[in-house]
Amino acid sequence: MKDKSYLIIGKKGIRRIRHGKPNLKWDEVAVLLSIEIPDMFFSRPCLEATIIVDESKVSPRRISPELIINTKEFIEQQAGVKIDFRVLQIEEELENENN
Repeated sequence: MKDKSYLIIGKKGIRRIRHGKPNLKWDEVAVLLSIEIPDMFFSRPCLEATIIVDESKVSPRRISPELIINTKEFIEQQAGVKIDFRVLQIEEELENENN
C-alpha cells in the first residue's frame, strides 16, 4: 500500500492529517508524508499445526473433553490465534459403527 498525506502541525503539536492539499491557519505548517507499507502487513497469517499422538499412549475413545479444551487454550495463548478443534473418528471405527 502506498499513500501520501499531509501532516498538519501547529505550535502545540500535531493537529490533523489530510489526504488532499490542506487549508492552513496562520500558525500551521503542512508536512507531506509518503507512506509505503507491504501488503503482507495487512493479511492475517494462516497458521497450521499437526499434532501426532502415539497410538500406544491414548485410545481415541478415551480422549476427554478436558484434554481437548486444555490443548486448545494452550495453543491459543501461545500462538495468539483462535483454534477450532474437531475430533474425527478413525475410518475403522466408522466402518464398525456402520456394520
